[in-house]
Amino acid sequence: MELESRPATLEDLKKVIKSLNDNNVDYLLIGGYAIYTHGFERTTRDIDILVPLNKINGEKVIKALLVLPDKCAKDIDLSWFEEDAVIRLGDEIVVDIMFNACGETYDSLKKYAETIEFDGIKIRTVNLEGLLLTKKGLRDKDIPDRIILKKALEEQRKKNIGNSGK
Repeated sequence: MELESRPATLEDLKKVIKSLNDNNVDYLLIGGYAIYTHGFERTTRDIDILVPLNKINGEKVIKALLVLPDKCAKDIDLSWFEEDAVIRLGDEIVVDIMFNACGETYDSLKKYAETIEFDGIKIRTVNLEGLLLTKKGLRDKDIPDRIILKKALEEQRKKNIGNSGK
């Protein structure tokens, strides 16, 4: 009988992020939970992290993800961190380890990187502009994200213009 992963919760997110931080992993949180940590309601089933394409960081990622209860990270082949394909870790929850999101890489998004404190955990993610770049795809679920992000960026710009006149 094959077991199915359950949706990731905020507690799962905090546990994974804390382990990534503790293991000095180079990562950026993207996807639904990144949008959520910016203050926007967004349901999601998994945790998406964007990492640089290299084995040294890959070793750290594997070690960090052993925090998950089923220890499925032990089955990740280190050579996968030299390929440009998503590694979908199906443990008790799903963590997508990505090297590319709509043509954007860890290196191309570094200029949008920011650290957000969320429930006492420091999360490395990207700002709204960076998140919008990761939502350029054709997937139906990216459309509402783009609308939310574009609207939020417009509000942010209006606020910045209003503050610059003071």
